Amino acid sequence: MFKKTLLVAAIMAVIGAAAAYWLAETSSAKLAEPVKVNEQADDFIIHVQVEKKDKGFQVLRSLEYIGEEPVELLHRTPLISLDVNREMNDFTGSPVTKELDPGDVYHPQDPKLFKPLDKGTHTLYITCEFYLNGELKSIQTEKEMVFE
Repeated sequence: MFKKTLLVAAIMAVIGAAAAYWLAETSSAKLAEPVKVNEQADDFIIHVQVEKKDKGFQVLRSLEYIGEEPVELLHRTPLISLDVNREMNDFTGSPVTKELDPGDVYHPQDPKLFKPLDKGTHTLYITCEFYLNGELKSIQTEKEMVFE
């Protein structure tokens, strides 16, 4: 009798673990295809790329300077703020000064990781803010992302 109970409990545990694994893998959607954004304002282009990861997705971001003379930027951290499905900026870090030469691509942040999203279309809000010669420059855009 004890062996039968133990066998039934083991079978139930295996079925439960398989069901939990299946639910975890199928409940969150995956990014349908990579998303790329290249938004230009004056002598600057922000580059943003969204890629899927095993658990969610990551966003890579950089600022390219295409002017003709070296410039010095002052920005808060992060240089490029990202939000999904809500437009809020989180420029909370200390000021950073960076000199850029023509053709430089500035990568001040590591990739930003996001948890998986539900199936459907989601909006990525992108804001880049910095000071150039004491004047605030802001580049804002948004991009739709599809999750299946």
